[in-house]
Amino acid sequence: MTRKGTTRISVDKNGMNHGVIDGFSGSWGSGLGYLIIDGVPIPCENGPTVRALEACFGGVIAPGHTVAQETIVGKEIRYSVSPWGTLEAFSPVERAADEKEAQDVLG
Repeated sequence: MTRKGTTRISVDKNGMNHGVIDGFSGSWGSGLGYLIIDGVPIPCENGPTVRALEACFGGVIAPGHTVAQETIVGKEIRYSVSPWGTLEAFSPVERAADEKEAQDVLG
């Protein structure tokens, strides 16, 4: 499930991690899941994470309580991980907004 040529996870000036989603693996019945970011499986709560992915990207929840992987693979996100290693929060990286902000600051 890992992309070829995965990059290292980077951290921005606010201490947020940046990475690219490689996939999601979870069990609806157990409540456990993993959001795979740059080849690293980050433990998370299955239901809340899938609902958050749906809210960010749309079309994520597929029939039978499954994840439509194609809707999230390759998406760049900012995220934080708790001290014990579980996913705390994430948000999509919107390139157009980032580029405009950089232009506003520089020009």
